[in-house]
Amino acid sequence: MMPTDRQRINVYIAGLAFQLWIDPKEEEAIRKAAKHINDKLNVYREHFPGQTSEKYLAIVALHIGVLYQQEKMRTDTRPYQEKFEELSIKLDEYLADNDINV
Repeated sequence: MMPTDRQRINVYIAGLAFQLWIDPKEEEAIRKAAKHINDKLNVYREHFPGQTSEKYLAIVALHIGVLYQQEKMRTDTRPYQEKFEELSIKLDEYLADNDINV
């Protein structure tokens, strides 16, 4: 028995039906993701006819993986934190060298 806070939806990807139990708050994101996958599949089928479904799905997976990695790199604040720490050390050194107390 599934918890009552979950709902069942049907999602179609590459002509295959998937029955999922989800948190209702996830429904919009799941449906948009399925639409994105199907849209990309159609683009690749149009531009590269005659391939297997597995190849189309693999290239769509690669496409989505690249988008994920680009977003992950875009939101990675580590380089900024490192630069901030470097500038903070330089500022501390400057203050110490010039006998400035803060």
